[in-house]
Amino acid sequence: MRLVKQGLFAISTALLVAQISTADTLNDIYESALLNDPVLRAARASFNAERETKNIARGALLPQLAISGDYTESEINDNPPSVITGLIDTNTTTYGVSLSQAFFDMPSWYSFKSGKALSDSAQAQFAADQQSLIIRVSEAYFNVLRAYDNLQTRSAEQRAIQRQLEQTRERFEVGLLPVTDVHEAQAVFDDAAVNSLEARGALNIAFEGLQVLTGQDHEALAGLTDTFMATNPEPLSNQEWVDFAIGNNFQLKVAELGKDAAYNSAKAAASARLPKITGRASYYESDMDGTRYTNPIETQQDGHSFVVSVTMPIWMGGSVDAKRRQAKQLSIASKEGYAATKRNIIQASRSLHQLVLTNTARVKARKQSITSADSALQATQAGYEVGTRNIVDVLVAQRSVYQARRNYANARYDYILSMMRLKEVAGQLAPGRYLSVKWLVGFAADYR
Repeated sequence: MRLVKQGLFAISTALLVAQISTADTLNDIYESALLNDPVLRAARASFNAERETKNIARGALLPQLAISGDYTESEINDNPPSVITGLIDTNTTTYGVSLSQAFFDMPSWYSFKSGKALSDSAQAQFAADQQSLIIRVSEAYFNVLRAYDNLQTRSAEQRAIQRQLEQTRERFEVGLLPVTDVHEAQAVFDDAAVNSLEARGALNIAFEGLQVLTGQDHEALAGLTDTFMATNPEPLSNQEWVDFAIGNNFQLKVAELGKDAAYNSAKAAASARLPKITGRASYYESDMDGTRYTNPIETQQDGHSFVVSVTMPIWMGGSVDAKRRQAKQLSIASKEGYAATKRNIIQASRSLHQLVLTNTARVKARKQSITSADSALQATQAGYEVGTRNIVDVLVAQRSVYQARRNYANARYDYILSMMRLKEVAGQLAPGRYLSVKWLVGFAADYR
């Protein structure tokens, strides 16, 4: 990370980062990731490939038209030559066109239905991948903000302890405090310095996480204001979110469509012993010219045919029955997989709903704890001034204040991400719509 990043993020929290022209918003990062994230690009390519499954399977049910052409040069030389044949030298040109149509082909029909389900499943999977991108971008974005807030509090804590250390040394020099107080303050300061260094490294790493998604370097991000409010999910009912998940979760749709595809594949395999009826019409034209001995040869032919064929497998070495049994078991496995996915989605929606409620209360409690910690610090400092508290008590109280601020920052980001994951599992995190914190989370969030 370049030093300019650290300089921008060292700006006082009283300033509005959004006013800095280089500050990237969550929307900016998301738009960049849409174009540059290799995981999403791979998912898009897979979707484009898999949605052709329906068209491939449908081809067996539609008319098949083919044309053909042949040009042949031949030479036949009798040895010994006879008067009747002698040397035969001919050039033959043949053209043909044929049209075939399946009249009754149940395996191909069920294969088409299976292919259609797989194409729809690919579309649902791509929608899930788009939702996953929103979550990944948001996690990386808020990880940077989380690391920045942590660095801010660690640095402020280090400065506060440094001032306390300097005051302790001054009092020691005039004989007001024992040397043990200096040593204790120095130990706490050294620990705070290490924590600040680790926080700075974590911020660098968090920025690298953004670069993985966008392929670009980012200098500064827009964050949340202190006016941010954590609110309970709407609707509040746990069951309503479960209903949303059952009806809209994309992974559940993928599992359901995969179950349908496997069922139709099993039907196709079971229909393999049924007769297949196919009609075919063809037309051909042939021109031949040449010589036979010394006589010229020239012929023209054309014709057409209409054929209706019926085929039915009797014995194929046991492969037909083996494929039928295999497809049936795969269908059962897919059905059970769908049931397991549905149960997991229901459990996840309930758990995430409860987590959001918990995080909402946690944000409010963490904010209040800052006020409590500040009051405790003031009381401890007052006691230290009159001699009822020692330097260790003051340092502990100071660290408690900054710990409370870190806990509050973490609680806010945990709340946002839990709300987004709840919307994702409920299928409410629609790609292309939730491009800002306000849309992503559903609350009025400002940047600073």
